[in-house]
Amino acid sequence: LQSRFAATDLADSSRRARDLGVVVWATTIGAVAGPLLLTPGEAFGAFIGMPPLTGAYAFSIVSQVAAFALYVAALRPDPLLVAQRLALTGEARREHIVESDRPVAARYAIFAVAGSHVVMASVMAMTPVHLAHLAPAHVTLVVGTTIALHVFGMYGLSPLFGLLADRAGRIATILVGQTLLAAALLLAAIAPDSQWAVLAALFLLGAGWSAATVAGAALLTESSPTALRPRRQGLSDTIMTFSAAVGAVLAGVVLSGIGYGGLALVALVVVVAVTVLSPYARRTAPVAREHGV
Repeated sequence: LQSRFAATDLADSSRRARDLGVVVWATTIGAVAGPLLLTPGEAFGAFIGMPPLTGAYAFSIVSQVAAFALYVAALRPDPLLVAQRLALTGEARREHIVESDRPVAARYAIFAVAGSHVVMASVMAMTPVHLAHLAPAHVTLVVGTTIALHVFGMYGLSPLFGLLADRAGRIATILVGQTLLAAALLLAAIAPDSQWAVLAALFLLGAGWSAATVAGAALLTESSPTALRPRRQGLSDTIMTFSAAVGAVLAGVVLSGIGYGGLALVALVVVVAVTVLSPYARRTAPVAREHGV
């Protein structure tokens, strides 16, 4: 996910979210195909004498090594270094840094991204466990299809949400994401025993995550001066990852206690918090708002 920030370093402010969304979209092919490789992965694992579910990791290793080699060889010059050199030129360097630093908006962006991510990750992590009880005879197919559609919602629609964020504003698009997340959670809470309802809920969950993440990352970038961007972007992803890990662990406890529908309702509390706090960030970041956030 860090690669999405590289797209924003040299992007024009009028299309920053769109460029970011295109980079996120580029992961769609592998992200959608990955869950569908569970079945051939089982066959490959059995062929080489490994436990069936570990066979798919061989595909992951090859893909990650290829991606690493491509980044090392092709991402030259580093967009951040170019952006930093540009930021150090001109007579108004100091004024530019002061004007572009919007810490309140940046904090809200971090909170919105982390909140949306913990909601998505917590429910997603427990969905295969839940589906295993609903469809034990076809668990691999059902889980693979559901997660594939979920991941398509996460990445496949990101350019559209990037365009929306550029035109309607970053905070407005974050709120669109919260609406989609709320719809997903309510559907999962109302019909937790329906495979089709769970499938639709996971797709909406992915789409809501995409809207909030793309818009939130764009808001964080343009609310931070160039010198502070890597630190804040790294902090955002650290909080995002850590909160999701904690959320996934707690989600297991919640699932065992009050079920899948109850888990969805608990996650809805985070969505409400992100939504309720958004006007505060909007009121205290007027300059950022003038630039479309």
